[in-house]
Amino acid sequence: MKKFVFFLGTFLLLALTFIPSLSAQTKGVPTLDVLTPSEGQTIYGDKVPVLLDTLNFEIVDFANNTKAVTGQGHVHLWLDDEQMTAQSAAKAIVDTFTFSDVPAGDHKLRAELVNNDHTSLKPPVAKEISFKTAPVSSAVPPEAEGGFDKKTALVIFVVVALVIIAAWWYTKDEDEEEVKSQSVKPKSKTTKKATRRRKK
Repeated sequence: MKKFVFFLGTFLLLALTFIPSLSAQTKGVPTLDVLTPSEGQTIYGDKVPVLLDTLNFEIVDFANNTKAVTGQGHVHLWLDDEQMTAQSAAKAIVDTFTFSDVPAGDHKLRAELVNNDHTSLKPPVAKEISFKTAPVSSAVPPEAEGGFDKKTALVIFVVVALVIIAAWWYTKDEDEEEVKSQSVKPKSKTTKKATRRRKK
């Protein structure tokens, strides 16, 4: 009974802990998460796809929705921009965006939810992600470019040799048994009688 009371008390305590966070979500507090690129990720190639996730915020086209509406707007994106302004930002009107011709190296992406009129939310909702880009050719390890390395070739050779020896040994035993069984068979009586009749 004490375990049940302890379990029930723990459950109620946890439930009371999470209810305020759930009510904050239902009150309409916008959140932003950058799914791609992730922190510290290496992206191969010169294109950087950005995938966003929002909660309690509708991403719309600011050209068709010019008035500020609570819970509605778009996303400003800055890639390696030191002087971040609304004018210098790439504007995402859906939850995806792709940067092209990105040089290889370290990069910093900043994403911010903004109103239809390009003003920041109050309080501002933004995320910063650091990631790297590298040329596509560096995605292939050097060993894979030249085929098998010497150790892999040796292991393959040994395995193949063992399979051949095992197959020979197995069939050798069968052949010896077959030869023994044929040499042990007695001659049939009918053949002896036939040879005796010919002699008479």
